[in-house]
Amino acid sequence: TDKECKKDDAKKLYSCYLSHIHCLVTIVSCLGYWATRPVDVLSPKFMVEGPTSKSDEEWMRRTVAFSVGYFANDLLLILTYPAVAGPDMIAHHVIIGGFFVLGLFDRCCTAYHFLFMIEEMSTPFLNLRWQYRHDRSSRIYSVSQLLFALFFFLSRILIGTGFVWASGVRMLPPYIAAQPSALRQFHLSMQLLACTLSRGLNLYWFWKIVK
Repeated sequence: TDKECKKDDAKKLYSCYLSHIHCLVTIVSCLGYWATRPVDVLSPKFMVEGPTSKSDEEWMRRTVAFSVGYFANDLLLILTYPAVAGPDMIAHHVIIGGFFVLGLFDRCCTAYHFLFMIEEMSTPFLNLRWQYRHDRSSRIYSVSQLLFALFFFLSRILIGTGFVWASGVRMLPPYIAAQPSALRQFHLSMQLLACTLSRGLNLYWFWKIVK
């Protein structure tokens, strides 16, 4: 009914506003770190164990913890109101949020989780595209459509998948095998698998964009 549609749209709009806040915090934090602090994406020690500076490590951990809170909130909203998003978004929140939490507890891979937040650069334009879906002739809709596709390709396909993930797949297996604990080896292997699954989601979404 019309009343139910309006209620669904209101919840979806609420999800968009949550996402805007999440993107504002995480993108600014991530880009600020990339621009001002040393980053060694090609070092498994840095990417798994994090920076040696305590303040740099806390910068990453607090931003990731904030992101976990967003995933939990948005996931609850989606499960309560399924019209907000589909199964692919549920899978995204469970995979990413779950392994963010495990990384925080085990103090591993937080550098990966933090630096992957650069992929959120495309999300505000996805939200704006939905918010202005009834006015597709408007400039803001057209610009959002273009910037969403552009930033999705640059941040999620080129940087996140083509550089960060691809380098991790090459360098992490020997590092994981050298870990003294079988439990640690298993956890790091699962982190790499979760990252790979998230790449599959990104490629699926990119296919939907270009289709």
